[in-house]
Amino acid sequence: MFNWKKVSLILLASAALLSGCTQSNIVSPADGKIQGDGQPDTEIDKDIKIDWEEVRSDLEEQYLEPYGAFADYVMDLNVVYDDETGLLTVLLPVTRKTTSDVAVVYAQDVLGSIGESVATQNFYYTAPEENENGFTTSYGSFFDDHDVKVQVFPYDKEGDESSYLVNDTIKAGDVRAVEPVQ
Repeated sequence: MFNWKKVSLILLASAALLSGCTQSNIVSPADGKIQGDGQPDTEIDKDIKIDWEEVRSDLEEQYLEPYGAFADYVMDLNVVYDDETGLLTVLLPVTRKTTSDVAVVYAQDVLGSIGESVATQNFYYTAPEENENGFTTSYGSFFDDHDVKVQVFPYDKEGDESSYLVNDTIKAGDVRAVEPVQ
């Protein structure tokens, strides 16, 4: 048999316990004084440090997969950022069958992907806009403030600049295509 008195007593006790937690110090502080002007801080912090390991991981997921757009050419990749100089170095070892034209398109695509990854981590930066041909010369606003050095080379020729397909430094604010070695 169902005991209404016990159920009523339990519900009443539960309601009494829950109603005791109605004071909120988030909406109105206990001392009644609000610090500052009472408005939320909506400024974007441009000094958020970029996690370059995460950027590299994003690039690996996109370009080192066996079925990516550049799968026939990509061997490895790396991004190195120097805090002192503000220079981003992008190293792209490729197979020997890679041509200069493919190297340029690949490097531009990687720069656009870096711009997307950086914009995801720090909303101060805007992501690049992609057109029907992929990323061409706008790689995102991160590159408005930072120089980037792009090197595309056969995987066994790192350091031998005479064999590089691309060895280009784009200065901060320059909006241009990556240029192959002549």
